[in-house]
Amino acid sequence: MSDQPSFFSRHPLIILTALFVIAYASVFLMFSREGHPKTQLIGIDDKALHIDVNLLNADLVRDIATFTFLPDLTSPDVATRGRLNSDISLELDTGAAVLSHTFKKGDSPAPWSANIPIQIGDPLEYPFDKHGGEFLVKVKRDGTASPLAKIDLDKVMHGFSASAKAAPAEDKQQVVLTYEFSRSLTVIFLALMAMTSLSLVVWSAVSVAKHVALHGRKVEFGMLVWMAALLFVIPAVRNSLPGSPPLGAFVDIALFFWLHILGVGALLTVVSKWKMQV
Repeated sequence: MSDQPSFFSRHPLIILTALFVIAYASVFLMFSREGHPKTQLIGIDDKALHIDVNLLNADLVRDIATFTFLPDLTSPDVATRGRLNSDISLELDTGAAVLSHTFKKGDSPAPWSANIPIQIGDPLEYPFDKHGGEFLVKVKRDGTASPLAKIDLDKVMHGFSASAKAAPAEDKQQVVLTYEFSRSLTVIFLALMAMTSLSLVVWSAVSVAKHVALHGRKVEFGMLVWMAALLFVIPAVRNSLPGSPPLGAFVDIALFFWLHILGVGALLTVVSKWKMQV
C-alpha cells in the first residue's frame, strides 16, 4: 500500500478554490437562463399574427396566474411607428370564463392583463412544485376572425422557469396555449443551500450536547445562549426562503420540524447537565 499523500492532501487550497469557482459559475449560468422561456409552436405558421405573452404574477394560494398580452408592434403588418393598423381583438376561454379585449386602431397600446386559473400544481411541494394549465386564444382583426396567432411566451416572473406550447384547436380557429412553470434552478439552489447550512449548525449544537452528556464536557454559559438563539434562527431561516413556502410544505415535513426538535433536545440536554453542576 502506497504511503504517498493524495493530491487533495498536497493541494487542498487549489481543489477547494476550483470547486468554489465551479459552483460560482454554475449559479451565474442558472441565473442567466431565468425569465426567458421558449414557446413550442405546433402547426402554426411563423407568418401568423404575433402576440407577445408575459407571465406577470402567480398567486399560488388562489391558483391564479396573471398574464399580459400585446400584439407585436414591431411587425409592419400589425403597426406603423408603434400604432396599430387595425382593431385587434383577443378572446380567452379559460374554462371558467371567457375574457376579451380589443386593441384599437391608431393606438399605441399597453399590454392587457388577464387572470387565468392555474389548473395543476401544489405549492406544498416547494421547492420542487410545478404548476400549469391551458386556455384557448382567439384573434380577430377588424371584427373578423384572423388566421391562427403566433403566441410567444416571452417573459416570466422572477424566481420561476416556464415553458409553453401553442397548437391549433380542433376548430382550427383558436390556439390552445399550454403553459407550465416551476421554481427556477437558482431558487432551488438557494433553498437547498439554506437548508444544508442550517442543518450543519443544528448538527453542531447536537454534537456539543453529546460531548456534554457523554464525555463530561464542562457546560459554559455561552452554550446555553447559542442554543437558545438557534431556536429563533430556525423559523427565521425557514420564513426567509425565496418564494415564501406555505406552512406545512415539504421542507417543513422533511427538515425544519425535525431541526427544531433537535435544537430543543440539545438545549434541554445541556441545561440538565448545567443544573447538575450547580
